[in-house]
Amino acid sequence: MLTGPSVEVRKSCPTCFYSWVDKYGKNECPKCLRPLRGSAAVPRRAPGEVSTFKSKASDACESLSGSCSKGGPHAWKFGKCSKCGRGEGYGKAAERTSPTSPFGNTTVKPIPGGACADGRMHIFKFSKCTKCGKSELAK
Repeated sequence: MLTGPSVEVRKSCPTCFYSWVDKYGKNECPKCLRPLRGSAAVPRRAPGEVSTFKSKASDACESLSGSCSKGGPHAWKFGKCSKCGRGEGYGKAAERTSPTSPFGNTTVKPIPGGACADGRMHIFKFSKCTKCGKSELAK
């Protein structure tokens, strides 16, 4: 059983000239979200706008932290320091001076299978380390 009128009416927007069949009886365009007739509501978006939450074009969501080898703090942009090229988050475990975890007084567990020749983790491909050649299955 249907409740309420289910009359479908063809409407068109006077702002963006979009045309649609309106079955809900709303007083706004589904494309540009402008009111169709005599409403005091402020439009949410202008025609052609994608979002109401805007950042300036010059704002690249950069952040500063730590100390860069090129001088001053690291200037992080897209996960990488724009001065020295170091990846954000890379090598944070090596920078720790104490052998305790930042989550309490527990010791840091060693890397399973030992460290690779360069002192970092093994990178296994087809059960063989791509850097040092160690087999993943050998102990």
